[in-house]
Formats: sequence, C-alpha cells, structure tokens
Amino acid sequence: MAQKRVQLHSEEFYCSICLDLLKDPVMVPCGHSYCSNCIKSHWDKEKNKGFYSCPQCREKFMQRPDLKKNIMLAKLTIF
Repeated sequence: MAQKRVQLHSEEFYCSICLDLLKDPVMVPCGHSYCSNCIKSHWDKEKNKGFYSCPQCREKFMQRPDLKKNIMLAKLTIF
C-alpha cells in the first residue's frame, strides 16, 4: 500500500494578525486559526460594531464565537 505524503506550508503556522508563529492557536468557526490573544484583541476592537468577523475571510458572526484550541497546530508550533 502506497503512503500518502503530507505537505505542510509554513504560512499555516503563522498568525495573520501578528504575522508571528502561532502562540496558543485557536480556531474560529470558519476554520481559520489565530493566536488566542490576537483574535481576542481583534474582537475586543469590534464589539461596538454589532458583529464579530474573521480577519481573513471576513465571515461575520452575530455573537462572539467560542474559541476552540487548535490542538494539532499547537503540537506543531511548540519548540
């Protein structure tokens, strides 16, 4: 049986808000991942808009979403 190769792209390990390696990575409902502190700060600035959004795809959420730890990315970004 042939093994499939997994190709990882380095940009997957970086936060698109701070542009640094993900620290305590969390995933928002649309599937994008950010540093926990970065997305919380981003959403703190948006709370007066009446909605929260993903900085990458701009998907809007009427309530502040619960953040889920991205366990796989957390394991890959530990040094």
